[in-house]
Amino acid sequence: MGRKSSKSEKQNAKGKTAKPEQSEKEAAPPALAPVAEGHVVCDEADQAVMQAAKQVYDHLIARVKAFQESLPEKYELGIQLANFGGERAVHVRGMGYRNPNIIEFYGLLEGQTQVAVVQHVSQLNFMLVAVPPVAEQEPYRIGFGADI
Repeated sequence: MGRKSSKSEKQNAKGKTAKPEQSEKEAAPPALAPVAEGHVVCDEADQAVMQAAKQVYDHLIARVKAFQESLPEKYELGIQLANFGGERAVHVRGMGYRNPNIIEFYGLLEGQTQVAVVQHVSQLNFMLVAVPPVAEQEPYRIGFGADI
């Protein structure tokens, strides 16, 4: 013998539905813990992303320092940007960064026009090159405000 169906089961079988206990839309989200003043709300990976430009900058300083040490006495540091083509060199006078992802070079294009090259860290593509100094000046050495 089978068991008897309840009225609500019969209604469900006919296409009518019983009231759901609580739909996903109506479910209350879990309460968030309050954040103490001065505390950062992100994990180590997020912190690393926020410091990406600083890390690239630090690496570039080390590379520039090594490159400058190997330069012939009568030459200075220049960069040639691969994405701008040609043989045009920027005589580098300084460099900076803006976290999370911007690297900046400051200098003279072909030793004449003042320029600032602003690039996203994912777009960096340049060569360090030895260039003769501007006009009759002594070769310039970059300090970046660090021991270089």
